[in-house]
Amino acid sequence: MRHSRRQTQPIVRRWPVGRTTATALAVALSAGAYGAQFIVETLFAGQPAHSILRDWLALDKGVIQSGEWWKFLSFGLLHADPVHLVANLLLLFLAGRELEPIVGPRHFATIYVAGNILGGLTHWTFMRAQPLVGISAGVAAVIVAYTTILPELEVTFHLLFVLPMRLRAKHLAWVLVATCGVCWWTNTASEIGPAGMIAGALFGWAYVKQLGYGNPLAIQRYIFDRRQRAARLARMSPEQFVTAEIDPILEKIAEHGVNSLTRAERKILEQGRGKLNSKAPQK
Repeated sequence: MRHSRRQTQPIVRRWPVGRTTATALAVALSAGAYGAQFIVETLFAGQPAHSILRDWLALDKGVIQSGEWWKFLSFGLLHADPVHLVANLLLLFLAGRELEPIVGPRHFATIYVAGNILGGLTHWTFMRAQPLVGISAGVAAVIVAYTTILPELEVTFHLLFVLPMRLRAKHLAWVLVATCGVCWWTNTASEIGPAGMIAGALFGWAYVKQLGYGNPLAIQRYIFDRRQRAARLARMSPEQFVTAEIDPILEKIAEHGVNSLTRAERKILEQGRGKLNSKAPQK
C-alpha cells in the first residue's frame, strides 16, 4: 500500500531518529515468534509434539473450561502459515509506518494490541469451533485507523499482491470489512478470524474518532448544524429575525393555513414572540 504519485502527501511527524519504532517492534516480535514456531513444527514434523505450540498458545473453544486465560493474548504469537505471516507483517508495516508518526507510538500500540485482543474475544464468541492464530485483527485495526485519519487519501495496493489497484483510503477500509464479512458468512479462512478482524477494524475506527480524527459522522454534522443555526438565530435582532424567519412562515400560513406548519416552524414562531417581547418597552 502506498500513496498515489498524483496526490500531495500529508504532513506528518517524522520518524524519530535513532529510536526503534513501535511498528518495527511489532513486526520483529511477530517474525521472531513465527520463526520459533516454524523451527518447532519442522523439528517435530510427524510427531505428537508437532502441535505443542498450537495446543498451548492458539485460542480455542476450551480456553475458559481449561482455565488457560493466557490464550486470549498468546494466539497472536502464532500464524497459520508463511503466507498468513507475510501478509500480516507487510500490511502492518505499510499502514503502521504511516499511522504511528501521526498518533504517536503509545496510541499506535493501543490500537494494535487492544484491536487484536478484542478480535480474539469476538472470534471466541462467534467462531470458536476453529482455533484462532495470528495478528489479523490488530492489523485490521491499524489499517482502518489509518484510513479513518486520511479518508480521502488515494492509495495504491496490490490485490493478492499481484494486481495493482488505486482506491481512496476510506474505500479500502470498506473493502477490507466487506471481505471479512463474506469470509465470516461463508466460514472461509476461519483460522485467521474474519469476525475478529471486523471487530478490530471497528475498534481502530472508534479509537481514532475519539482522538478527533476523521470526517464527522452524519449525526455529528446534524448536531453541529443545529447548534450553528441556533447560535445564528440568537444573534439576530428582532427585525432581522422577522424578515428572515417569521415572514416566510406567515406567507405559508396565508397560503396553506396554520395546520400546514411543521413543528420546527411553530418553534420559530415561539422564538420570534420571545424576541419581540424582549424588545417591547417595560412598563
